[in-house]
Amino acid sequence: MFPRSPSKFSYFLFFILSSLANFLLCETIYFEPLHSADSLYLPLLLKDLLTGQGIGHWHLPPSPYLFPDLLLNLILYPLVPFLYLPSFYGTAQMALVLLGIFIFLSKFLDQTKSLIFLYLFEILFIVFSLLGYSLKDHPLPFAYFLSGAHHSTGFFFSLLLTLYLYSLLNEESKKKENDNLYKMLSIPYVFFFFLSFILLYISDRFSFVLGVISFFIVRIWDKNLTVSKRISYFQRKQFWILAVFFIFFGELIFFGLRSMVSIPNSFQILFTYLSKWNGSVILQISGAYLLDFSKHIFYQGRSILVLIGFVFLGFTRFPKLNQHLLLVFFPVLVGLLLLVGRFTYLHPYPIRYLFPLWFLGLFGITWVLCDLVPRENLKGLFFLLLCLVGMLFYFPFPREKAKTYFSQITETHVSYDLEKPIRFWSEGRKTPLPVDKDGKPYRWITGAFHTHLTESEEPMIWK
Repeated sequence: MFPRSPSKFSYFLFFILSSLANFLLCETIYFEPLHSADSLYLPLLLKDLLTGQGIGHWHLPPSPYLFPDLLLNLILYPLVPFLYLPSFYGTAQMALVLLGIFIFLSKFLDQTKSLIFLYLFEILFIVFSLLGYSLKDHPLPFAYFLSGAHHSTGFFFSLLLTLYLYSLLNEESKKKENDNLYKMLSIPYVFFFFLSFILLYISDRFSFVLGVISFFIVRIWDKNLTVSKRISYFQRKQFWILAVFFIFFGELIFFGLRSMVSIPNSFQILFTYLSKWNGSVILQISGAYLLDFSKHIFYQGRSILVLIGFVFLGFTRFPKLNQHLLLVFFPVLVGLLLLVGRFTYLHPYPIRYLFPLWFLGLFGITWVLCDLVPRENLKGLFFLLLCLVGMLFYFPFPREKAKTYFSQITETHVSYDLEKPIRFWSEGRKTPLPVDKDGKPYRWITGAFHTHLTESEEPMIWK
């Protein structure tokens, strides 16, 4: 079909078709997770901000997802109806992910192969989504490709930003044959990366740390460099001075943000909890938690088991960088899952912290398949994706049902999982107070406390 490089229209056609597919996924099988209490946090925060209510009354999460998550919501806000914001957010996020993948691949593959990769990635994403839906996975693990909550957008941005920074440093080092960060990047680039990483740091330190780890991985495993060259950045005083200044500046901004809105101190909560136990008890609790978590995956995340099986089969044929990121991220993310899920915010199944592994696994599998698909089969991939889009039209669209259900709730005090959907579907006209099982105000990620409740942290019993 394409004896030469694909035309611009071919790319336009792919992004239109893939965006339609992703929008349908957002409106069908992923509708519930994208319209859950956690996912509706940013649209409601933005609505308060833009309608003049401000955000001083909000109790934000430890990672407030202000960038790039809130920025993308802000761009979409005047362009789409408010009640469609989560679905359009997911569609836009996935389009940006595919665009980022294409830009990255353009350095390694020709344009035809890059387009084949994009088709395969989108097709596999839909197939695994349908698999998770048919196996009744809960939560659907691939929802985080489309979600505006739980680190997904920050991770994509962090990884792309890191790889872009590294490619620039590599290009400049080849020209100038030095590793001095100050001489290699122009002032506009230094300002751009410093500002981007600061915004990422104060928005989601989880995603920021993953970006830092990614940078270390690609540098240390770069076999085109000698060992002394690989560690040269980390032997310089300037590097560590810049790192310390960055952390200090980021924490200073975060402290200022905490003075304006309520944000829990995750480290304080973690250290307070760990101080209750000795080392042997912590190890015992950790082992039991990871065993229980594995059982959750077996019974509630079977599509992930299928993905892991394919990763094991094709791992040796993955790109080297992909292999290295998977090998390093696995223990890091499992450790983070343990610290947060068991010792900080106590969640039995925080599978969202392993999301980067699902992305890297899907990327690797797509790479292996891309090698097997002849470039003449691009037309067949187009029709396969078109068939999958047609299939999605036959899935239930729960939008009207959800809107009717939440619009009929008239209680003024409700549980946390109901408070945000009620606010969302009424577009802010209804403002119930979230309470816990004892009837006390529930202050986790909510903007419900507009009046005297923001002035005092004394518990108020609802009777």
